[in-house]
Amino acid sequence: MQSTRRTFLVTAAGAASIRRGQPAQARITAISLSTIQGNFHKFVAMNSQDDEPKGTSYTNVLVRIATDAGVEGVGVMGYTPPDAAFLRDVRSLLGADPESAYEFRDGRVWGRSATLSGLLTRYKHLDGPLFDLIGKLRGVPCWQLLGESVRETVEVYDGTLYFSDLWFQDRGVQAVVDEALEATGNGYRGVKLKIGRGHKWMPSEEGLDRDVEIIRAVRSAIGFDRKLLVDANNAYAGDPGLAWRLLERTKDQRVDWLEEAFPDDVTLYQELRAKMARHGIQTPIADGESVRDVEEFRPFLEPQPVIDVMQMDIRTGGLLDCRTMADLGTPAGVRAVPHNWGAQVGLFMSLHLAKTHKNISGAEDDRSTCPALTATGYEFRDGTYTVSDEPGLGVAVNESFYEAPDFPGVTVIR
Repeated sequence: MQSTRRTFLVTAAGAASIRRGQPAQARITAISLSTIQGNFHKFVAMNSQDDEPKGTSYTNVLVRIATDAGVEGVGVMGYTPPDAAFLRDVRSLLGADPESAYEFRDGRVWGRSATLSGLLTRYKHLDGPLFDLIGKLRGVPCWQLLGESVRETVEVYDGTLYFSDLWFQDRGVQAVVDEALEATGNGYRGVKLKIGRGHKWMPSEEGLDRDVEIIRAVRSAIGFDRKLLVDANNAYAGDPGLAWRLLERTKDQRVDWLEEAFPDDVTLYQELRAKMARHGIQTPIADGESVRDVEEFRPFLEPQPVIDVMQMDIRTGGLLDCRTMADLGTPAGVRAVPHNWGAQVGLFMSLHLAKTHKNISGAEDDRSTCPALTATGYEFRDGTYTVSDEPGLGVAVNESFYEAPDFPGVTVIR
């Protein structure tokens, strides 16, 4: 099978002169926010909760943290645009030494500092630009701020297989099959299918039948040497029995996980797991992208785990809470794969974290790019990424794009 390579070029501006491993003296002088657009590699259809397709692009908010050392940190916000409270609260970073945001032990970020813990707990997405900034100031990659390397490359799966059968009705099921074949043909070792068509896009029974048909058709097309994950986006909340019926009807297809069968509910998952055990079905259960406090996972792990994969979002949870999530799951044998959607920077954050934690088994790739950003050191080959060794996240703003006349207005906090 032929694989493709995607290498992101350009160095992180301003970091070349920093002495590797030694923090440079710096103060935060400004924080700028602006809307940026990212582009998916294809048209992305809808999921069980959407009112319309995702389309070919998305927007999020670029965060740039400038310093008097001429080095800046780059990242994006979570899924909520900046409001008046954020614009007010983030001013507490002005004048601060970036290193004062965190506690360090032996050169690693141990936790949030007492001084800025309130801000960074409310706005965990700030881990992205702050880790990028500190890494650039120290001249080390973000992953070295998190821990020792435990793997050379990080496996990713393609998370962009939505309800194309319903949008491209002339092609139907084959539309999703073709997307799965494109992904595996380009090297991905796993694909994630959206299911739950009966929630709003089709009558309930017809939707379940189509979900099963899609799973079977894709498994037949990609074979059993590739992972096949399915994600219901809580479509079975109104009828939890549908999750069981889907699992029972696809038990011979080796579904590699069922994600978000219904909103985080320990009792429902206990009941589902008990029924699965009685019938010998061992499909892993994944959930948690809507979790905002790591402690919310504990009832799903103790006294016996009722999920197999924890999925706190990499931006809404930030690097530190996602690391804590993985630590929490380790004794119970529950792995972590942070959720990511609509952010190329989110993928980069996930890769750096997974490189340093054995219990993070991979990353979610939305296969998007963002012309406002450039990066170096990330190479995709045979279903895995290398992780950048450039300072910080290895990202920089594409200034020629940023200064283009059609670029949205910039809010600067000084």
